[in-house]
Amino acid sequence: MIDLKHVSKTYGKKDSEFSALNDLSFSIPDNKTVAIVGKSGSGKSTLLHLLGGLDRPTEGQIVVNDLNLTKLTHKEMDKYRSNQLGFVFQSFFVEANLSCYENVALPLEISKVASRKRKEIIEEALEKVDLADKLKSKARTLSGGQKQRLAIARALVNKPKVILTDEPTGNLDSVTGDKVIELLFSIYREQKSTLVIVTHDMDIAKKCDIRIYIRDGEIERIESIKDKDKDK
Repeated sequence: MIDLKHVSKTYGKKDSEFSALNDLSFSIPDNKTVAIVGKSGSGKSTLLHLLGGLDRPTEGQIVVNDLNLTKLTHKEMDKYRSNQLGFVFQSFFVEANLSCYENVALPLEISKVASRKRKEIIEEALEKVDLADKLKSKARTLSGGQKQRLAIARALVNKPKVILTDEPTGNLDSVTGDKVIELLFSIYREQKSTLVIVTHDMDIAKKCDIRIYIRDGEIERIESIKDKDKDK
């Protein structure tokens, strides 16, 4: 469960103060797909960063799986991000000079998974994203779609409870983007996680159980749809 209560985020001070989010309250049940929809500058990415513990709200509280993020120490927040979250960003953020194997190994090293167990886990993750044949290839040699699939493998190798994605198809052509979205939904179903997608693409948003529309840092409306009504 993700639960926000009266969350606001303000940047700057006095004359330069800017309100990125204003008094957001909503709940997301477990094992749901969620689209956060809005124009550029609406506050979508700020909200995702708060959910991911990359930033903290100015006011209000955020509870994810019984953890109150606003009260966690830096060490506890690092553990939360490492053990419970998977991040997928528009710009991939893969390590260009590392191999695909080494990229996917990074979260396991941070989580201190025993080295003898890593090989099987990494190979399974790369197999899921159709990169098994790129095990030793440097990330810089991959196409954009392959880099995003590598980013997904790295984000999901720890089987996180919550997957946070920020415009995951933004740097991809439509055909490749569709394949990436299909992959994300497939892994979400397999791992029974919660998938949150920041997007301005309504075709993607329509695939989700819940759509949260944000405008100028405030919730414009929230739509919930039944599984049988979702676009497949």
